[in-house]
Amino acid sequence: MPFKMLLPFLYLFCGFLLGKTKIDIKDKTAYLLTRIIIPLVIVYNIATCRSDLFFIIFSMVVMMTVLMFLSRLLSTDPAKQLCFFYLNIGWLSLPIVTAVWGDAAATAVLSLYIGNSIFGNSVGAGMLINRGAAKIDIKRTLKSPPVAALIIGAACIPFSTEIKHYLPPAYRTLKLIMSILGMGVLGMWLAKIKLELIDLKETLRLALFRALAFGVLISLFIFISGRLGFDLVTENKPALYMICILPPAANIIALETHYCHTGTSAGLTAWGTLFSLLLIAVYLGAVKFFF
Repeated sequence: MPFKMLLPFLYLFCGFLLGKTKIDIKDKTAYLLTRIIIPLVIVYNIATCRSDLFFIIFSMVVMMTVLMFLSRLLSTDPAKQLCFFYLNIGWLSLPIVTAVWGDAAATAVLSLYIGNSIFGNSVGAGMLINRGAAKIDIKRTLKSPPVAALIIGAACIPFSTEIKHYLPPAYRTLKLIMSILGMGVLGMWLAKIKLELIDLKETLRLALFRALAFGVLISLFIFISGRLGFDLVTENKPALYMICILPPAANIIALETHYCHTGTSAGLTAWGTLFSLLLIAVYLGAVKFFF
């Protein structure tokens, strides 16, 4: 377990060192991760899934809706609002959870990632386009890789027996690649970001309120899941509670640049990622010590 806990940070460090060189494969690596590797992992999990996965996806959408309305109490800037509720589950949380807690926890967090990505890429993009108004960008949502993977996975459910029999080795390989690329591209991205102290105070403010709000929502989610008998949720509490200390999604920068031609989220995302990495290291140590 201790060695597994260190692996994601080793991948991150290797990515950071690579990011400091003249070799620039950040965009290609991110494309491979978000367009191919993670969608294939989603397809496998949905094709072989239990009904509780869809419950987790729906619950995440509900939780993000609540957080979106709370974000309006903290800022009138749609980019800052996105930095409050759209989280980096794909590049950061999934690799760590996969390495530390294994398949079941990764499946639960992957479901949260699907809900997070669907909401962030639809309502989040709509907020930027409409200057804060929560409108859904249907076209962008349907074109996003997680939604396409969700549809393909659902179509493959009738073949779940064959998939479970023949494809587990390929699935394990995909998860390893996802861990390496996810943390590696995050390290490469951090190596290129310039930090400004002016963003640190706002980052800490958003992180504190996000942790408190998400902690309450995750606790309620786990309680309801227990009542409904969804063991996938109740048996993976440590992995789920780690979501509370995740940073803003790196994809927010791309969305803001594309729709608003501004970079408000860059500093908040960079500081948020560094602060979150510190908290995650402490959290993993605490989980190991107490549990």
